[in-house]
Amino acid sequence: MNTIKKASVVLVLLCSVMSFGQKKWNQVSIEAGYGYVSPSKLYGDAYSKSDFSGFNHFDVGVRYMIEQNFGLKLNYGRDVFSKGDAGVTYNSIMVSGVYNVGSLFDLKRATNEKIGLLGRVGVGVTFAKPETISGTEHIGTATIGLTPQVKLSERISIYGDAAYAFRLKQHYGFDGVLLDSEYKSKLGKTTVFSVGLIFYWGNKSKHADWY
Repeated sequence: MNTIKKASVVLVLLCSVMSFGQKKWNQVSIEAGYGYVSPSKLYGDAYSKSDFSGFNHFDVGVRYMIEQNFGLKLNYGRDVFSKGDAGVTYNSIMVSGVYNVGSLFDLKRATNEKIGLLGRVGVGVTFAKPETISGTEHIGTATIGLTPQVKLSERISIYGDAAYAFRLKQHYGFDGVLLDSEYKSKLGKTTVFSVGLIFYWGNKSKHADWY
């Protein structure tokens, strides 16, 4: 819970700073989602991918659009991989560059400001807590994702998200077991499909996503 609290404080402070100096459109959004996560084959032969896949993903973040088509996003994500006494829990902090991919296809105009599409590339750190140890492993993480949006109002959109993450220098598998007796690291991968809500924050009539 300490990681969650720290991430929440960072998000609130970032929102406060970003609320100043807005342009003709609102620049800040707060986003929260829930979904399905699946790992790569880094677990013992006694298990299958389905043992560690499931609706065990949650994330919350804040996004700041520097320009209409480009912005930055800070988010916290939690993924749980668990089968009986085996497993690992990931708490990740990510910073991503966000691009309005929909602008390449003029989606706002074509759909009368109803459908959008964002893309992102990010880096961060994952705090992994394997069930087999008392400590925490720190894993570098890189991610790429696409986020279709459906506008519900000038203040709220619903989104779907597909993301692929690379877990750099992972020493424990998704079953929580050490991958190599000589402590050699391996590349882990996770795929997430989630849905959530975007809340637009600001005193302007429109957000950059739909301006």
